[in-house]
Formats: sequence, structure tokens, C-alpha cells
Amino acid sequence: MEIKIFNDFQTFDTKIIVFQREGNINGVYNLYTGIIKEIKQGRPIPEEFVMKIPNHLVSPLFKALAEALDKQGIKTEMDAKIEGKFEATKYHLEDLRIMLKLNEK
Repeated sequence: MEIKIFNDFQTFDTKIIVFQREGNINGVYNLYTGIIKEIKQGRPIPEEFVMKIPNHLVSPLFKALAEALDKQGIKTEMDAKIEGKFEATKYHLEDLRIMLKLNEK
């Protein structure tokens, strides 16, 4: 599954399309109906498979969604990279303390 988010510069809405790929079949997924429709490259995506979010709701909606996902324990690759860097820094500082004998009182 892949999600594409883009701005419509004619309406200023943000549009979200959920793509479902299974084998050789590329399709779009309607989250409301659960229907997957096969699409051919270069063909327009039917409007019923495009979620439209009014411009004034985009920022608060995405922020609330990110917080809800975080509460569910769902992390992004970027979160994992940041956490890995923090862990590496922690162990590096511990090694430096040992080398500099900062733990001795």
C-alpha cells in the first residue's frame, strides 16, 4: 500500500490517494467503500477514489492523525533513525566517560 498526498492548486484542497499494488495489478483503494479499482498508467483516477481535504483543515487534521498514530505505537522510518542516533550517542557518551574516568568519585 502506498499513499500519495498532493495539493490541488486550482481548488487549494489537499488530495490523498491510496494505491494498492498486488502482483502486476495497480489499483486505487476507496477507504470508505473498501473497493479497489484497477488503474492503467496515464489514465485519470476516478474522483470517488480521491480524498479531498479543505485547505483550512489540512494542518490540524494531519497533526491530530500523527499524534493518534504515535499513540498507537506506529513509528515512521525517520522516527527509527532518530531513535537509533540517540542510542548511538548515549553509548558513545558512556564510552567517553569510561575513557576519561568521569565515573570515579
